[in-house]
Amino acid sequence: MNTKKQFIKALFPVLSVVVLLLSSCAPIDKLKYVADVSQSSSIKNDFYNDRTEKTIQPYDYLYVKIFSLEEKTNAIFNDRNTNVDNELLSYSIDGKGNISLPFIGDVYVKDLTLNQAREKIEAALGNRLNYISVIVRFVSNKVTVLGEVQMPGQHAFFDEKISVFQALGYAGGSSDYGNLSNVTLVREKDNVIKYFTLDLTKKNIASSEYFYLLPNDVLIINPIPAKYRDLKDYPLNIAAVTLTSISALLSIILIVNSL
Repeated sequence: MNTKKQFIKALFPVLSVVVLLLSSCAPIDKLKYVADVSQSSSIKNDFYNDRTEKTIQPYDYLYVKIFSLEEKTNAIFNDRNTNVDNELLSYSIDGKGNISLPFIGDVYVKDLTLNQAREKIEAALGNRLNYISVIVRFVSNKVTVLGEVQMPGQHAFFDEKISVFQALGYAGGSSDYGNLSNVTLVREKDNVIKYFTLDLTKKNIASSEYFYLLPNDVLIINPIPAKYRDLKDYPLNIAAVTLTSISALLSIILIVNSL
């Protein structure tokens, strides 16, 4: 009887190992977006994010269209508007933050919003021309998404900024190996490159200052620690572990009953 009790006691560690193997086959929480969302009304699910306007930076591209009641002025400024790519028709901001426009030369627009730049350009043109109106837009906005995504590479967008989830959507979403709790954001400003770590499995990412990406940001989805050689074999691996564990368990039971 004591021998049976010893075998029964030995059975519990075996079961613990089996449970551990089955539960650790895939780090599920690292593969889910905002995995901590809850339906409970007592848990906070709303997060405020101050979506500040993007400001103009060196090497941005601006589409500038100038309207005037005078036909000659319209002809001078708008003969560039053909069916050519907007990037070719846009104005590049130089390294000092200036935009160079016909008749008025350089206008310093660094760190201005689009509306502020529009007002400054209209004021500069108003010193030389009458009855004008200006439209200013960003063009050629791109973000790069690399690592464990379906379509890594550079992706264009038309908004001033996009969220980290929108960027992943452009890249086709995370792959089966993507570690969403360890995402690297690379951002350059004023010739300084900074690295930030984001956890996309947490719902409070919505309130992070890095939730919205800026043009030229680089987002890197790192792999999970235990990257499988081929996830297509994952069900087979689970079946093999399960069958082996059941077989070992039955063997122990038969030995115990035979004593």
